[in-house]
Amino acid sequence: MLLGKMANSARSDEKAQMSLDFLISYGVAFIIIAAAVYIIMSSGIFNPTIVPSNCVPSPSFVCDSYGINSTGAMIIKLSQATGGTINVTGVACAVNSNATDENLPETGNINILGYSGDPGSYPSNTFTSNGVLIYSDGYGVLNAYCYDTNGGIDAQPLGNSFTGYIFINYTTTGLPSQHTLIKVASVTMKYT
Repeated sequence: MLLGKMANSARSDEKAQMSLDFLISYGVAFIIIAAAVYIIMSSGIFNPTIVPSNCVPSPSFVCDSYGINSTGAMIIKLSQATGGTINVTGVACAVNSNATDENLPETGNINILGYSGDPGSYPSNTFTSNGVLIYSDGYGVLNAYCYDTNGGIDAQPLGNSFTGYIFINYTTTGLPSQHTLIKVASVTMKYT
């Protein structure tokens, strides 16, 4: 009987030791995994703001350089090769294009008016009342505020990214009454 109790006690001690070994092994493994996840997350590898800037222009247009600052003001050096001189009379930048006409923005400067028609869409009078002439194989520098889906200026902290569209309203030289509204580029820009 005593021998049986000792055998049961030994098995019980053995089970306890195995349980303790199991908990320690998996506990250490869990701590190592948690530390690895913490190091990876703090390094910024999975940071959604690490998105490459890009600009995909419409045919006949080129995004030479572009950017957006933390107040939501966008600047783009836009080249064109339409075969004639264009006079850009309005610029717009928005997260979404219009559901009924993709060449119009959903929010912000929705009619793509110039500074005199919609001064709130342009940072501190950066757009001339006569527009911006861009010669074929030439470029123009355009400024506008970028708008979010709620119609507000999309101002964000440094390092975040803006993804949306740039629109222009322009006339072609020799055809003053013909206005062309076009979604000129889709862009992803990092706030600087």
